[in-house]
Amino acid sequence: MELQMISDVVGILKDAYKIFCKNVKLMLSVALLSLSFNSVIYLSNIFSTTPLISDLFSKQSLLITTTPGSPEFASLLLSIKEDIRIFVGVEWIFLIINFISAIFITTVIIFASAFTHNGKALSFKELLLKTLKAWKRPLVTWFYVNLLASGFLIIFIIILIPVFLVMDSPFKPSIVSIVLIVLVTVLYTYLAVVWTLALVVSVLEDKCGIEALGKAAQLIKGMKLEGFLLNLLFTILNSGLLQGMRFIPGKHPFIVGLIIVNFIGLLRMFWLMTYTVLYYDSKKTHGEGVEFQGSLDYVKVPTTPLIADDMA
Repeated sequence: MELQMISDVVGILKDAYKIFCKNVKLMLSVALLSLSFNSVIYLSNIFSTTPLISDLFSKQSLLITTTPGSPEFASLLLSIKEDIRIFVGVEWIFLIINFISAIFITTVIIFASAFTHNGKALSFKELLLKTLKAWKRPLVTWFYVNLLASGFLIIFIIILIPVFLVMDSPFKPSIVSIVLIVLVTVLYTYLAVVWTLALVVSVLEDKCGIEALGKAAQLIKGMKLEGFLLNLLFTILNSGLLQGMRFIPGKHPFIVGLIIVNFIGLLRMFWLMTYTVLYYDSKKTHGEGVEFQGSLDYVKVPTTPLIADDMA
């Protein structure tokens, strides 16, 4: 059983790699688009906030040497508050831009992977047009996924607070807290299987939000452990990448940051490609016949096993 599951995961990874090999030109274009978006947003954020941060630290240094209660002190304090307000506003703007960019790139990757996986020709221009028409569905689904993830994290924090309260030193990690964090991370990774597949469903089918989550939960039955192993693998790779970058010497941290952002972007692209493959494998497992059309409209052909499952 375990060997079969590992074999299935390896097969999904191989099929995802084959997607790239089938249409190198299209997938390279998608990768370059992702890298361009990530780089522009990251560098714009850095160059916008660096002067604000430098100015803020400079004023804080002056504030220490200024007499409290003096007009200069009050003026510096007001100026610092204004800098903080501007900084928060700028970060919110970039957060929204990054969110929209992530939705757009996710939709592009899934569409490109689906067409290529099914051996259908698609130009880069057609891909972008399809993405612009369909991006609202994954946007709605992403909103629901974030609500579920936030609820999960809130519950985790509520559970964790009593653990820290009974500890002698709340800021010193104990075996109990470490074990609890590991368990919660594993559980989150497991739950994220349905959440991620729901994004794929919302791109490739005319479903979004709760409906997409329900369809994803139905499809992933029998293959949830494979999805969990994929999530676990990419989580480990992500963490290893972040830890490894810490040992890269360099006088310009923002360049290292740019490298990290782009590597994570490429890793995320391959992760979404594997989930597109998982989507089709799940449909085959459940005996769903899919008529793949040029417009990516799907016609579900119910079979006897599915009817039997529903009646059960």
